[in-house]
Amino acid sequence: MDLAERLNLHKAICNQLLATLERAGMVAREERNRYPLGPGIALLAGHLLKRYRTLIDLLREPLQGIWETTRETVTVHDRVGAERVCVEELESPEAIAYRAGIGHRASLYLGSASKVLLAFLPAAERAAILRELRLASFTKRIITNSVRLTKELTKVRRAGYSVSSGERITGASAVSVPLLDSEGRVIAAVSILGPNSRLTPEKLRRFAAILKREVRPLPMVLPDSFLFAEEKKK
Repeated sequence: MDLAERLNLHKAICNQLLATLERAGMVAREERNRYPLGPGIALLAGHLLKRYRTLIDLLREPLQGIWETTRETVTVHDRVGAERVCVEELESPEAIAYRAGIGHRASLYLGSASKVLLAFLPAAERAAILRELRLASFTKRIITNSVRLTKELTKVRRAGYSVSSGERITGASAVSVPLLDSEGRVIAAVSILGPNSRLTPEKLRRFAAILKREVRPLPMVLPDSFLFAEEKKK
């Protein structure tokens, strides 16, 4: 099956799209009309990796401190459109632990990291994403009502952190705080993850205090390369 059939597109349209991608360096045309990825992909990936490396370098010391203090998995999530992606993870040394996995993606209404990233966005942008989200229930703990979710995000913004339990994985809990720059723009979410058996409500409150103490606003305004795609267009 060729690409046009897979995409359910007319061959002429598919050829036009491939020609555009080839001019941009995203694909390279080979014999027998094969199109492997081109050098432009590496350039795009390089910019993204540079952003993540810089972000993790800024957080390296507090992340290590949080990990050593809690002995639970510590993660950093970045926002990509209406999703969040795990860009760093320090795994718990405990035999029974909850791990997200670097590169794992989730919608912005699932889990504490998502709610933190969403709650601290500017109101207009937050409202636009809420309209875009398709709220589906995978577990009993997920909020699938937009009014309830909006109220929950207000609580998160006031408290400065978010807690979730059993939203993505039954038996797992997490607590997250936002990483802000000096203008109050949310850059990432830092989280502590673990099994419910250890992350009791009391411990989640204590871990929230640790996160709020260690993940302080950056003493700078980050360059445009750190802003999300929607913000850079403005």
